[in-house]
Amino acid sequence: MAHLLAQSGIDIDDVYDLVSAWLVGERRVWFVPAVDDATGLKASVLMGRTDNGLPLLLLARIDGKDIYVINAFHPTPELIPEFEQWEARNE
Repeated sequence: MAHLLAQSGIDIDDVYDLVSAWLVGERRVWFVPAVDDATGLKASVLMGRTDNGLPLLLLARIDGKDIYVINAFHPTPELIPEFEQWEARNE
């Protein structure tokens, strides 16, 4: 997975750092449940900031205490203002 993410310009360490910081309560994430209507796959979209302050979007499946990261993305320019508004409302 690290190799695939690197091809998209995403450092796997940023993914690990974001999830780890969220789990110990050091970092907030915008959490949105998602269901793929075609497959029925239940996943979650998590958006938060990396250690260097850049927003990162994760698609993950959460099963009890386990988190399975399916993919990671840099958010689109259209999504960043929505995320920043969420941050401002949830400080």
